[in-house]
Amino acid sequence: MLFYLTSSLWVRIAGAAVLSLALSLWGGKIGIKKFKEAGWVDFVRRFTPPTHHGKKGIPVGGGIFITFALLLSLFVFGNFTNKMILLTLFVSLSLGLIGFWDDKIKILKKSSRGLRIRTKLVIQLIPALAVALFLYYRPFFDNHLRIPFTGASLDIGWGYIPLMVLILVCVPTSVNITDGLDGLVAGCMLFAGVAYGVLVYVAGATHFHGYLNTYYVPGAEEMVVFWAALLGATLGFLWYNRYPAKLFMGETGAQLLGGALAMTAILIKREILLLLIGGVFVLEALSVILQVISFRLTGRRILRMSPIHHHYELKGMEEPKIVVRFWILALLLALAGLSSLGW
Repeated sequence: MLFYLTSSLWVRIAGAAVLSLALSLWGGKIGIKKFKEAGWVDFVRRFTPPTHHGKKGIPVGGGIFITFALLLSLFVFGNFTNKMILLTLFVSLSLGLIGFWDDKIKILKKSSRGLRIRTKLVIQLIPALAVALFLYYRPFFDNHLRIPFTGASLDIGWGYIPLMVLILVCVPTSVNITDGLDGLVAGCMLFAGVAYGVLVYVAGATHFHGYLNTYYVPGAEEMVVFWAALLGATLGFLWYNRYPAKLFMGETGAQLLGGALAMTAILIKREILLLLIGGVFVLEALSVILQVISFRLTGRRILRMSPIHHHYELKGMEEPKIVVRFWILALLLALAGLSSLGW
């Protein structure tokens, strides 16, 4: 590992980003054909906009490439003595494996239906609860919930356990719901990831702690290497996932990315900011929840189709235009989240 040759954080950040980008690009180039030959392809849902019917047969191995690019980059440039990296990897890989299981079932059944939603949620609870209990009973854990833009905090005691479980289950699920248009999740995750990359660096850098009034987390700056590797891999995947997509990330990638985002927010005490920085994912999830509630209570749908990106498709908006506008929204929300620094 390069960590034992040089402790320079910025050298390792740059190296992790470049290596993971190269690995992801290389993996996509050689893997698209192989996954298609192996039948590891997408099976379009029955109830989906007509424009999506042509997407049937596109490989869904993008999440696998992202995972391997992340792991190899961290093996070279990461510091595996850092507990934050180990915890984030545990959560990300655990959820990624659940996603892989779901993808595998779809391939075997040759259907868009994998694990049942309730079954998947119950399985997700296992690593989420394990990590929540582990963190809560560590001596260094602070059970104060910090309120952004106010400088205030709330002591919620044991309530932090269900809060962490909720975040670790809901965020990956929301990311997965968002994964419905070419390049949508990958682009939004790049903006959210960069924002949290800045936040983890500030949280671990002592020279920022005084005048930015941030919560100091020893060793948090090492998480920038993790995010450099993950975002490099995501950018390489986006090369093949942009419209018209030649590769999808599948449940594997969505769960992995969502788990990394959720765990990072918890570790640096920026959980509430997820509602802002991850606002696109929140909007997509809320659109599904409100659609279901409205239909069950009134028999009417508030959207033509949920998640909300399908609503705009059915209104006649072209897919690339929807994606770019959501990217712009994700960028603005990420900048708004970063503006919380100093409060």
